[in-house]
Amino acid sequence: MAYTRGNLAVQERQKETQQSAYLEKTKVVKRRSQLPQKEKLLYMLSVVFVVAVMGVIGMSHVHSYDLNRQIHDTDNKILKANRDISQLQVEKQTLETQILDKAKELGYVPIDNNNTIHLSPVSGSSGTQNSDSGQND
Repeated sequence: MAYTRGNLAVQERQKETQQSAYLEKTKVVKRRSQLPQKEKLLYMLSVVFVVAVMGVIGMSHVHSYDLNRQIHDTDNKILKANRDISQLQVEKQTLETQILDKAKELGYVPIDNNNTIHLSPVSGSSGTQNSDSGQND
């Protein structure tokens, strides 16, 4: 006797002893229907269209990425140029302050307002070949 769900009073069912002379077997045959040619073409064209749209969207993203990279590079160049300009301005100011000291060391005398020389144009001559320019030739 079998022990079924805790009840020993249950008896086993006996198998049917009646067997038929032959066994009937049913086999299910599945036939896949093929798609018509037009429907296949429609599916292929829709896949090509989706791929083309994705390509266009991807290229627009690549273009915007390239523009952003160029903007970033240009901003970096501008910052570098501004740093160079400020450094050159500081150097210019230091040279301007040193120029008077260096001129005094070399023996140059600063010009006063009283020592200015005014030259009037030479009358009667339009060329500078005949005029005395004051230079040693």
